Order: sequence, then structure tokens, then C-alpha cells
Amino acid sequence: MEIDLSRITLRQFKATDVDDFMLWAGDEQVTRSLRWNTFTSGEEALTYIKDVCIPHPWRRSICIYDRSIGFVSIFPGSGDDRCRADIGYAIAVKYWGHGIASKAVKLALNEVFKDFPDVLRLQA
Repeated sequence: MEIDLSRITLRQFKATDVDDFMLWAGDEQVTRSLRWNTFTSGEEALTYIKDVCIPHPWRRSICIYDRSIGFVSIFPGSGDDRCRADIGYAIAVKYWGHGIASKAVKLALNEVFKDFPDVLRLQA
């Protein structure tokens, strides 16, 4: 499968992403290294999208043709650590090894230092 990396975009999550979200967030291969468990129902995923993804200060859906295939999140520090932020990401297994996560991180870098001017260091 060849992927046109120019088609990779980042955008805020929407409630209508739930079906695409379940394709990767419901896959244990994807979620095993994340801070949250594998989703087992669309209802559970929709609640997570509405309660966590949408209000998050910097969580974006990684999209191809506006279809969610993963996420990238920035977690800015506070207090003495406000100059640092953590980055996390995941993508659907079928897109592993195609440079999509690297492209998504580059897109995030273009925005994050503007959105969080105190952040000087991004770490994984």
C-alpha cells in the first residue's frame, strides 16, 4: 500500500469519528502501549471522544481524506516544567511503517510551539 503523505492532516476530533476511531482504538496492537485500554464498544468510544478528546487542549486526529486513523497529543508541563511538553501518538496497524506517524509529528511541531509559547522542549 502506497500512501500519499501530502494527504495526511491533523484536526480536532469530532463525535462522527467514532466508527473510524473504533478501528484503531479497538485494536490491542495499537493500544498496548497507550495510557488507556482498548475500546470494546462504540458507545464507550463516543463517550471518550466527547469527554476526553474534544476538550483536550491539544489532541488531534491523524487523518487521511478526513478519516481518523490515529491521534497525536501534546501534554504541556506546568510550574517548573512549563518549558517542556510530552508528545504521544498512535496509528492504525495497517498504516504502520509508511511514515505517517513521522509526518503527523512534523505537522504537530508546526503548531505546538505557536500554541504553547512557553514550551521549549518536546519529549516522547
